[in-house]
Amino acid sequence: MRKILAVLMFLCASPPAFALSQEEGSLHGTKTILDYIGDYVDVPPGALDWKVLGSTNEVQIQTKTDDGYDLIYQKPEFQSDVMALDGKEITIKGYMFPLDQTEDQRLFLFGPFPMSCPYQYHVGPALVLEVHAQDHPVAFSYDPVQLTGTLELVPEDKEYSVFYRLTDAKQVH
Repeated sequence: MRKILAVLMFLCASPPAFALSQEEGSLHGTKTILDYIGDYVDVPPGALDWKVLGSTNEVQIQTKTDDGYDLIYQKPEFQSDVMALDGKEITIKGYMFPLDQTEDQRLFLFGPFPMSCPYQYHVGPALVLEVHAQDHPVAFSYDPVQLTGTLELVPEDKEYSVFYRLTDAKQVH
C-alpha cells in the first residue's frame, strides 16, 4: 500500500511532460502564423511572399449601421511596402477557397494555407485575396496554384473585411 501511495504522490508532485516541452520551446521565441507559411507553400522566383501581405495590421472597427444595428469589421493599416504594390501586377502562389460549386472558379478566396473548413477560411483578412478571374476561370484544385493579376488594396470593406483583390487574374502553369 505504501508503494502505491508513494507512486501517486510522485505523479501528483511532478510537473507534466508537456509543461517541460513548452518551457524548452519558449527559448526560441513565440511563432506567429506567418512563420508557418513556408510549411505549406513556397515562393516561386519573382512571386510575392505572403509574409509581405501578412505585415498589414488589422484594426477592428465597431460602429452602428444606419438602422442602428451593431457593425464590427476589420480595416487594414497597410505598410509602405504593401502600398507600393497597389495597382501592380503580381504573381503569388497559394490555395483556393471556392465560393461557387462549379469546377471553373471566377470569384474565389486565395490564401497561403489549404482550407480546413468548407464554411470559413480560418485566417485573418491580411492573408486572404479576393480573386476575380472572369476572363480566365481557374479550375479548382486542392493543391497550391500560382496566379498572376493586378493587386488592388481595399482601404475599407464594411461588408466582408476584404483587404486585397486580385483582378484580371489567371493561373500560371
